[in-house]
Amino acid sequence: MNLFVNALSIVIVGILAVSLVYTLFVARQQKAVEGEIDTKIPKPVQKHVYLSNPIFLSYVIFFVLVLFIILFVAITFLR
Repeated sequence: MNLFVNALSIVIVGILAVSLVYTLFVARQQKAVEGEIDTKIPKPVQKHVYLSNPIFLSYVIFFVLVLFIILFVAITFLR
C-alpha cells in the first residue's frame, strides 16, 4: 500500500475512535440526567442496554466489515 492509503487509514481510524468515545460520553451524560424527561424503559431493553442500542450495533457491524475487507485485501494481494 502506498503512503496515501496508509495516511487515509490512520485518519479514518482516528475519526472512528473519537466518534466512539464521544458517543460513550454522551450516553453517560444522558444516563446521569434525572427527572421525568422520558417514559419508563421496558424490562427487555433494560436487560440488554448495549445490544438494543443501534449506535453501538452499527459500530460493531462496521468494525466487523472493516476486518473482513482487510483480510480480503491481505489474502488477495499479499500472495
